[in-house]
Amino acid sequence: MACRLELQPDQKNQLSDFLATHSIDWDRVYRQADRHRLIPFLYRSLQNIDNIPSAFIDQLRHSYKATAIDGMVKIQQYRSVDTLLSANNIDHIAFKGIYLSEYCYPDNSLRISGDIDILVSKDDALSTIRLLQANGYLLTKKHTLYVNDGDGRVLNDLYEVSLFKAIFNNNYIDIDLHWNIVCFNKDFATFDLNYIRSFPCYHTEVQIILLVAHHGVTNIWQKIYYINDLYFLMNNKDIDWPWLMSQMRNYGMERILLAGLYWCQQMWDLTLPQAILDLVRSKEVRQLVFEYEKNWELDTEKEFSPLVLSQFRYFAEAQSQLSKKARIYSTFCTSRVFRASTFRIGKEIVYIPKEFGLITVFVRAARSFMAFFTTSRSV
Repeated sequence: MACRLELQPDQKNQLSDFLATHSIDWDRVYRQADRHRLIPFLYRSLQNIDNIPSAFIDQLRHSYKATAIDGMVKIQQYRSVDTLLSANNIDHIAFKGIYLSEYCYPDNSLRISGDIDILVSKDDALSTIRLLQANGYLLTKKHTLYVNDGDGRVLNDLYEVSLFKAIFNNNYIDIDLHWNIVCFNKDFATFDLNYIRSFPCYHTEVQIILLVAHHGVTNIWQKIYYINDLYFLMNNKDIDWPWLMSQMRNYGMERILLAGLYWCQQMWDLTLPQAILDLVRSKEVRQLVFEYEKNWELDTEKEFSPLVLSQFRYFAEAQSQLSKKARIYSTFCTSRVFRASTFRIGKEIVYIPKEFGLITVFVRAARSFMAFFTTSRSV
């Protein structure tokens, strides 16, 4: 109810009536707002509403100011990296958080950004890593192990690396440098810079594809700010719907997108063509939406093995074509056999090269079993 740029009088009255008739656990509201990255929206919407504890508003205000400053620092750092790569003739694009904050949200303080996501071509990946290292960025320990095993290992076994740089007061800027963007897994589908440059007339549509692949498929729409991202990316844009839906069907993401559009329409009143609206309101999409929404109530997001299993289940359930469902099942298995992997044992990270990749299948299976067992016991 508070996800608005500005509350209209009737919306303020509705929200006030809701607060007056419901007992609110404000600590849980804050935790959920923080998890869903909605604190900027809550602060803007609730500061002039009755029945809100002043301590809660103060808490929101403090967090809002901190994240706004953090966002400005990250945008400035991205601009510096953008200039650095351009000066060295490295073709690249930004996507996800930093792109949306800079170019789509009406106020970049509304979009809390994490890592800076940059996509380069596979041919430029290693030179970009070295260029960033020469300018103060360090590879994470995990990705350093891959690099030490050889350049070919990095390019063939990974599709991204993470680098970080200290700036001030023990704060860091993190860059996720991609040369492939994965849809479900690398054996199912990937998008590279060449794919994006192949459709110069469909810039927004391609960004939607990348966003749905990440927010919808990889992260199962489990945070509400993912919906806000989709809305602000599409709002007031001239979308070529036939082309977009054709691409989505090709990659098995049609219903994943439609689920996101369902929430955009419900929360933001996004205007959609009637043909798309009919698909959004279909029984199959509403069932998928209901399953996704269960994750919004969790106090913590799904990660690691539980997330991988959820990715598999939701993506398979979203398919209308048996051929796509069969490919999901097959690539779920093949993408996890004979690949390099890292595992944390205590404080150490152990690297297992691709030649011994079958071992990682049993290690991952054991970890998944332990995660399931631990979760079951806690429940």
